[in-house]
Amino acid sequence: MRIAALIGAVLLILVALFQGEDSPDSWFAIQHVEVEGDLNYATKAELLKDYQPLIGRNLLTASLMSIKSIAVSPQWVESAEVRKVWPNTLQILVREYRPLAYWGDRQLISTGAVVISPPALPNLPLPRLYGPEDTSDLVLDQFGLISQVLSATSLRIEKLSLELRGAWNITFTNGVRVKLGREEILERLQRFIAVYKSDLSGRIDQISSIDARYPHGVAVAWKKTK
Repeated sequence: MRIAALIGAVLLILVALFQGEDSPDSWFAIQHVEVEGDLNYATKAELLKDYQPLIGRNLLTASLMSIKSIAVSPQWVESAEVRKVWPNTLQILVREYRPLAYWGDRQLISTGAVVISPPALPNLPLPRLYGPEDTSDLVLDQFGLISQVLSATSLRIEKLSLELRGAWNITFTNGVRVKLGREEILERLQRFIAVYKSDLSGRIDQISSIDARYPHGVAVAWKKTK
């Protein structure tokens, strides 16, 4: 009996409220959006601006799917958990993409192989990957394979590029540029590493570029001496 009376009282209060000047739509209209999560690239102010279209929606009738579609729309947001806090607040827990490399000069590739286009590129110590349109997956896979080969050396990739005709080129963080061509990429890389360790590592500042497209060795282009 007490539970039934309590439910009845709550219903009467709601009816009384809805019969006033405020309609049910305005009573449950979203007035506040709270952003939570560890943010390294986007700011709460930027996300709140992106989430402005949520303000005024009916918290009671708005589907979580429609809210989530807006919650994950900012470029830095990989996923979002949404919680309705009655009567008029949304809490959004954001997880950002983690950038792995630059893609071209205006985009980034995340650790999940997703290309993102943030409004402003951050200055990060990441390698730069280049390739024709729609080749980001291919270039990223090759980057992973080459990085595995290089893991036992001190060489690290600064720039990896795939040309339109299918040729691969690497620039290392020490400034050495290597042409690998279109075939036997890892085998050619291994040959370069062997020559680099035995003959070239002590003369980095004298090297202009290296052509590793030869079957039994590499060709070194030396910087011109003044």
